[in-house]
Amino acid sequence: NLSGGPMKKLAFLIIFILGCASFSYAGQDGFAANSDDILTMITNPGGRAFLKIEFKVNSSKISKKTYPVVDSLGTALTSGPGSSMQVKLVGHTDSVGAEEYNRSLSLKRAEAVKNYLAVHFGINPDRIEIDGMGEDQPIASNDSAKGRAQNRRVEVINITKKEEAPK
Repeated sequence: NLSGGPMKKLAFLIIFILGCASFSYAGQDGFAANSDDILTMITNPGGRAFLKIEFKVNSSKISKKTYPVVDSLGTALTSGPGSSMQVKLVGHTDSVGAEEYNRSLSLKRAEAVKNYLAVHFGINPDRIEIDGMGEDQPIASNDSAKGRAQNRRVEVINITKKEEAPK
């Protein structure tokens, strides 16, 4: 007796694959790996991508080794459908440190990315909103170094409004 049979297993597999589709374009740990990944993940309004942008400890200074990630975002926002997109950059921290400090630091980090994009890619700052969530929205456990590293991120959300259909 095959419980469910092959059709049921196939249906489950299809649903599972479709459920994972939003992360199928992501690199390691679900983070966008390049400008194509970013564009694919944020093309639809409300679409989002996680970026692994590192900063100096207790600082909003972008680490030089992660410039390629920020450059990928700049490329995504200056090419194809990204060139007219409005986005929100949301900074996140791990849970180390005081909650209010982390909220302020996460906002400053999102602002640093916005400023970098304006200076290095000529992106109009009016296209970019910023917010800082601090430690309030972890995507991994803060009980390990790996989890804390995943929680220190910048999220890019497409906030472009859908144009109303002609009447």
